[in-house]
Amino acid sequence: MNIPSRRIHIACALALAWVASPASAAEVAIVNPSFEQDSFAGEFTVTNAVSGWRALGEGGQRGLLAPDAPGTQTFYSGATPGFDGKNIEFHWNGQSGIEQVLTERLQANTRYTLTVASGTRNGGGGAFGRYDIRLTTETGKPVVSWSGASRNLAAPGTFADTGRSFETGANPSGLGERLRIELRGGPLANTYVDLDNVRLVAAPVAARPASTPIDVFIVSGQSNSQGWGANSARLSAGNRHYADVPDPRALLGYRQHLLGDALASIGSMAQLDTQGSGFSGNFDGFGPELALGSDYAVGSDKPVAIIKYAVGAAGLAQNFVKTGASGAPLYPTLIQHIQAMLAELRGQGYAPTLRAMFWLQGESDALFGTSAAYGANLSRFIADVRTDVQAPQLRFYATQINPNMPAFADSAARAGMQQVNAGMVQAANADPQRVFYVRTDDISAGFADNIHYSADQTIDIGRRWAARYLSGQ
Repeated sequence: MNIPSRRIHIACALALAWVASPASAAEVAIVNPSFEQDSFAGEFTVTNAVSGWRALGEGGQRGLLAPDAPGTQTFYSGATPGFDGKNIEFHWNGQSGIEQVLTERLQANTRYTLTVASGTRNGGGGAFGRYDIRLTTETGKPVVSWSGASRNLAAPGTFADTGRSFETGANPSGLGERLRIELRGGPLANTYVDLDNVRLVAAPVAARPASTPIDVFIVSGQSNSQGWGANSARLSAGNRHYADVPDPRALLGYRQHLLGDALASIGSMAQLDTQGSGFSGNFDGFGPELALGSDYAVGSDKPVAIIKYAVGAAGLAQNFVKTGASGAPLYPTLIQHIQAMLAELRGQGYAPTLRAMFWLQGESDALFGTSAAYGANLSRFIADVRTDVQAPQLRFYATQINPNMPAFADSAARAGMQQVNAGMVQAANADPQRVFYVRTDDISAGFADNIHYSADQTIDIGRRWAARYLSGQ
């Protein structure tokens, strides 16, 4: 069947990565990858016995579902595009998981691309919860992993692919151990995850030296930093290459969600890419990091890793300041995520150096009464981050809140927006060699909604960031 895929660019990226090698990409053998080996009567069966897979000792229910079987459920009624065969594997009502240890062993200098199709039900049957997908070694050494929360990227009644790619380097942890795939649902009650068509591709890549230097950027802020309205399917022809063929020298490790969500979307440090689920609709989204990473790799001819932590609706005073946050404190998680991603880079054989932080935040402060103190809060926040990540010369790029967005047409909102932007200028003026103000007010129309950038505009922000950093200011 035709599977809507967010991995059209994989073949191109693989070709770039292993062009110097005489070998080619190969599909890794998985037993019962589409869950077709088991037969059952009716529409579904709750079972721990899925051929080729072992149930993990966790709660919740798991089993097999036949979307096209005659019956009363209409989760995927009729001829369902996007799933492979007649069965899918489901998780329901609390965290549950399955795993399979493969015959394939972890190899050096190899790019592994794991892809899984996930579905969004047509009404009823609870809400989409969260998938948690991992490729590890048999003793648990991580290779690549990601989770999706909030909305799934597949439209209701369909399946769509989600996946990530990772290059092992010269001496990966667990070298020679058999690989293991783990598929889990989320821990929330009355939620589901439907999965199908598991694929793993291995491709040789050119060897890189141990302790390869890599520049590291932090991307943080609220929903525009996340890319809440940036649907990769709506990119213009001139910007399609950012989603279809991200530069293979760029990496991304992300953590993102909407303030108040019980779960976050999280990805291990792997190849730069769009991020699948967790955006404002059922689409494959991204933030400005997509253009930042590729443009920097091209402009500098160096590898780069981006550590992303973005929380929609979060405020600086309310959430991000280190001390005295009036709402849910996000600062500890930000620092923990940065440290965890740096540790992953070191484990992958890189020698990371933190270079800059790119900040796209301020709408919440502008709209909810904390704008007057924005400049002082931002300067304190920058100093705290530099200290806690041990990068005293870290450059900081504060991105103007766009005054042309419809959300700021109201006089009170406009006054708050002006105070936030003035606070950014204040922070930049206080530290002109290391803090920079990135203007956006020439972007005047075509927004995704009243307060979010479109896909092309999100690319534009990332390109501005890369250009400013490469120019040394």
